[in-house]
Amino acid sequence: MTTNQREFYLGLERAAAAARAQTGAARARLVHATLAGDEPAGAACRDGCAHCCRFPVGVRLAEALQLAAAIADDDALRARVLAAATRTAAKPWAELPGEACPLLDDGRCARYEARPTPCRALRSFDADRCERALTGPVEVPRDEPGWWRGLGAAALLDDEHGPRELRSALAALLALPAGATPADARQRFAAARSVSADDD
Repeated sequence: MTTNQREFYLGLERAAAAARAQTGAARARLVHATLAGDEPAGAACRDGCAHCCRFPVGVRLAEALQLAAAIADDDALRARVLAAATRTAAKPWAELPGEACPLLDDGRCARYEARPTPCRALRSFDADRCERALTGPVEVPRDEPGWWRGLGAAALLDDEHGPRELRSALAALLALPAGATPADARQRFAAARSVSADDD
């Protein structure tokens, strides 16, 4: 077994132990908590550094529910998410790098505590290379063990729909009418932009 495989299964095992018998946004919160405290020495990630917030992100249903709930009462942020989803709907995934996440506010995540797994797991050792990766084929030197633990944790959140593009997923859930059921939320999420659709 490779180091990456070991880290993947470590992340999966931690998440499974933490989130047993939980569903939806509560499950996402518990899974996310298992990724805290693993920051590597020498990481370049700092408060206000937001290059990674300009890369496209895939979210699972539980994470999207958690984020949508965190946004729902903020009319300005809600409007920003809906506008961003409309503006980027026709862009291929390959053209999304450079598009700021609608949750990015003055160089910081407006809902940092509810951020999804990809945002939690990607930690870089070189901020300049992160910036250059937005415009060209530059490899970001990332914390590989942390990345693979994040992938393992995220696997626990997978469902029959697979990940959806963050803007599209949030817009779908934020557009739900009052009184919508969990089944309605799943249906809206399933209809949001698939991450894998652009790969075909």
